[in-house]
Amino acid sequence: MTDLFQYLPLLFVAFGLVIILVSIRGIINGRRFVRQAQRVQGVVSDVRTRFAGQGEHLRANQWPILTFTTLAGQEITTEAATASRLGIGHETEVLYDPQDPTTAVSAENAGGSYGGIIVGLIAVVIGVVFFFGFWDGGSESGCEIQRPDGSFESVACPPGIGIGG
Repeated sequence: MTDLFQYLPLLFVAFGLVIILVSIRGIINGRRFVRQAQRVQGVVSDVRTRFAGQGEHLRANQWPILTFTTLAGQEITTEAATASRLGIGHETEVLYDPQDPTTAVSAENAGGSYGGIIVGLIAVVIGVVFFFGFWDGGSESGCEIQRPDGSFESVACPPGIGIGG
């Protein structure tokens, strides 16, 4: 069981790497959307509040309802694809997908965020630090030698090598 416990911090590393990859994907997709989107002026006509979490971890996110006219003259009212702190009546540049104008964001919130990458890096660093803090190299003294018959013997590590060295 102790051997399994020492590898537990690697879950932080794996979790951090997943967060980093998902964040990078979101940034790439956001930038791709910005390049392909049409730009028009619009207004926040309403705001929807969504709650996530429970108890003291409950937090509210505001999703603006954008109203704008496409370059083809079609009037659209749709919920933005990203949360924002824009209030009702706020005029904003709107980016929308020309193939599906109901997919739209305020230009102020387009392109993705690097926050997820930072969180992922922190998780990776914590996992690596704890892994090497728990890792003992497979023996209690931290060092082993191999005997001529192929068996291993635990020995005291030379200064500067192993745990606490």
